[in-house]
Amino acid sequence: MGCFRPRLFFTRGKEPGRRLPRILPSDAMALALADILRVLDKMAPPHLAEEWDNSGLQVGDPGREVGSVWVALDPSPDVVSAACRNEVGLLVTHHPLIFRPLRQIDTRTPLGAVIEKALRHRLAVYAMHTNLDAAAAGLNDMLAERIGVRRRKPLVGREDTKTKPGPGIGRSGVLPAPIRLGELAVEIKRRLGLETVRIAGDASRFVKRVALSTGSGGSLLSQFLSSTADVFITGDLRYHDARDIEAAQRSAIDIGHFHSEHLMTTAVALRLRRALHRHRAAIRVEACSIEKDPFQVV
Repeated sequence: MGCFRPRLFFTRGKEPGRRLPRILPSDAMALALADILRVLDKMAPPHLAEEWDNSGLQVGDPGREVGSVWVALDPSPDVVSAACRNEVGLLVTHHPLIFRPLRQIDTRTPLGAVIEKALRHRLAVYAMHTNLDAAAAGLNDMLAERIGVRRRKPLVGREDTKTKPGPGIGRSGVLPAPIRLGELAVEIKRRLGLETVRIAGDASRFVKRVALSTGSGGSLLSQFLSSTADVFITGDLRYHDARDIEAAQRSAIDIGHFHSEHLMTTAVALRLRRALHRHRAAIRVEACSIEKDPFQVV
């Protein structure tokens, strides 16, 4: 199939939770795309998206019935082709298919070819991007929970959410106990199933207070440095970011853009399956398993 049906969710670290119900009621029904989008919008309200973002429906007919859903990080040509081969009705992604305004759709280009294929196979594509990053229980909280960060609050939030979980970019919190930076890096590798991570700072320094951001966290570096956090966990840090962190005698762990966000596929699929089951909908929801980090370590 190219994708797998997720069976477990993580409540603390990597502890498995209950299995999802797999037997649908006898009166289960299909849903229109618009009905499913309303469920997704409750998970990550669209108004939380950044102004420059293009979250939401990218391609598709809201009135069309949907029988199956895939969740992926990217609407890449490989993912879209696999979804079309398997007659998927809706592809939910984190990164938008259409990020910047289009002057034309040239089907000779990779983006144009993907749009053409999605339309030809009646595959709707929907993005949960910065709204999922910011949402309570969204992507930043998913990463924080997996790592074991407690007492979380937004790293950059609204006035009414700076002291409690809620909408906002990034997260800050504390670890259960102080731990050396190098040991924390090894533990994060274990929890996320990573082969490598990059660290900046003294590996023997003890850290407890954490700031984190999924994706490319460099834009939040000043917020980290002005906070009380000991270590910044994110992806895509640049050379001069690391130098600034060293100079401030702070620490960072770069887990990579892909691995900081890919965990959303299973988490969103599980939540959507549960929500649709409550709606008595006969819809398959699966997390895509064919994606991999575009970078290779040699």
